[in-house]
Amino acid sequence: MVPAQPDQTPSNADSFLEMGGWQLAYRDKGQGQVILCLHALGHSSKDFQSLYSFSGDRFRVISVDFPGHGRSGANSEPASSLNYHRVIERLVGELGLSNLIVVGNSIGGAVAMRLAAGNRQVKMLSLSNPSGLDKRGILASFFLGHMIRFFRSGEKGEANFARKFTRYYKKVLPAEEARDRRNEIVNDGYRNAPLLVQGWTSFRTKEEDLRPLIDRIHCPVLFTWAMKDRYVQFRRNIRSIKAFRNHTLIQYPIGHTPYLECPKIFLKDLLQYIDQVSPQQK
Repeated sequence: MVPAQPDQTPSNADSFLEMGGWQLAYRDKGQGQVILCLHALGHSSKDFQSLYSFSGDRFRVISVDFPGHGRSGANSEPASSLNYHRVIERLVGELGLSNLIVVGNSIGGAVAMRLAAGNRQVKMLSLSNPSGLDKRGILASFFLGHMIRFFRSGEKGEANFARKFTRYYKKVLPAEEARDRRNEIVNDGYRNAPLLVQGWTSFRTKEEDLRPLIDRIHCPVLFTWAMKDRYVQFRRNIRSIKAFRNHTLIQYPIGHTPYLECPKIFLKDLLQYIDQVSPQQK
């Protein structure tokens, strides 16, 4: 159960945390129950603009730019949920955060699971198409290799990458609601290509198979799954989803990111779930 109104003093709306040679950027608004927001690879904290409608006296919404993303500086570690988890753990410690609701999408969902595993301070997860739960196998390895080669062409600055990346993101975020954000992400394609190479390469490693963590996650988990996702496919993750002891599944007819593609519906479902697992917070 998520306690109501934990005593946590909010920071400034736009803030930076010195990490020793580089700065981690985050947005911090409102006060009360903390909702920590973790974005997808190649995205940024801007994804969570709709969640700031929650901020006020009841919720303190904190969204982070992972290293090398958004306004954050780059660190020396390659992009992976393992390395991003270390960064987020430090942020949580530095800000003195506790009793957390964590919202994560894609690699951000993987970081959220790492944060929750064996950690009683995480009181609830909201996971949208997280990495780390796929059943793996030969087909997965072949697909990952294909995607790594694709992003490597952007890392090399190849001219046709822009056109292909635009086409790719129309599949990732097909909803009209996400058009403006999709265009921003596409415009950052060359800049983020090295991070995409690193992150997708990490998905091949044993360390990024998070299925062994499932038994260590004791908090309620809301899965908000984008059913049209061609890259984090529901059918390849359903067995892992069912293995969570305390979970609820909501399906949306969208591409990858509910709070960008159907924000009003997502926020309604999220708030309803928060009230369901924490009725004293109403």
